Amino acid sequence: MLAKKLYLDSNLKELMEFPDNAFPFGIWQDEFNETVGQILNYHWHETIEMNVLLKGELDYRLNDQRFVLTEGDSMVVYSNSLHGAALRKKEDSAEMLTIVFSADLLTGGGAGTIYQKYFQTLRDEGFLGKRFESGSDMGQEMSGLLLKLASIEESVGYELRVLSQLSLIWEKLFSHLSGQQKTPATKRPEKYEREIKAVMNYVQKNYMERITIQMLCEQTGISRSECFRIFARFTQKKPMEYINDYRMSMAVGLMLNTKWTVDRIAQECGFQNASYFGKMFKERFNQTPKNYRINQRKEEQSIG
Repeated sequence: MLAKKLYLDSNLKELMEFPDNAFPFGIWQDEFNETVGQILNYHWHETIEMNVLLKGELDYRLNDQRFVLTEGDSMVVYSNSLHGAALRKKEDSAEMLTIVFSADLLTGGGAGTIYQKYFQTLRDEGFLGKRFESGSDMGQEMSGLLLKLASIEESVGYELRVLSQLSLIWEKLFSHLSGQQKTPATKRPEKYEREIKAVMNYVQKNYMERITIQMLCEQTGISRSECFRIFARFTQKKPMEYINDYRMSMAVGLMLNTKWTVDRIAQECGFQNASYFGKMFKERFNQTPKNYRINQRKEEQSIG
């Protein structure tokens, strides 16, 4: 019913693959643990994302905001908003329901009345997204609506039932936001957002090559101090930490989806050598790349 899927293109945006690309709607479950990884890398996508934390606690980032998601909390992340999550240090694991959809499903793909009133308005106000805590009335209502959406059976009329539930959720969200102050506290810091996206875009186009701080600065037109500042602000990491985290995420994808050797994967992902890659991999996943690949395939076979 729920399948964990995450695809990133070379331009940093998350590339969604839907069961039916003519109906851009998807549901999966993100898992955070030592086996599959404890971090959902910082990224953005054009689709709208909604989440319910089913288990555990996560440190969540929305642009330059940071907060803790606890079990039962829900999130709405608006299109093109930077976001990411990491398992809290005290937690062994966490599970998060993720629902993504294109606004085109509700607007018909044009800039008509529905788009102008219920989507463009939020974009014009700089809306990034919103967390709904499980202890609030709105939080309980939102998580309930999202869980109901995720439980819709894929039988005749499935798409119509999804559209109906999505419309209800968006109407509830818009009404809630309209009842609050006109200028949300989540206003986009546009200058810094442009800078971090430019730097991350360069990293994700060139991660397989040697990258230095000087190269990042020269290619994006920012100073060394500004480079460190925006990485700290948005990712709470130093630039090279982010680069290696991204390389590792790409390496994991290759481990699971190709038959390439560990040596080749290390080389293709920009690591100095296979030994260095193996050392970093074991620090992250508490097992060697070879054992990780074996264990993941055994798990897939048991599920399949």
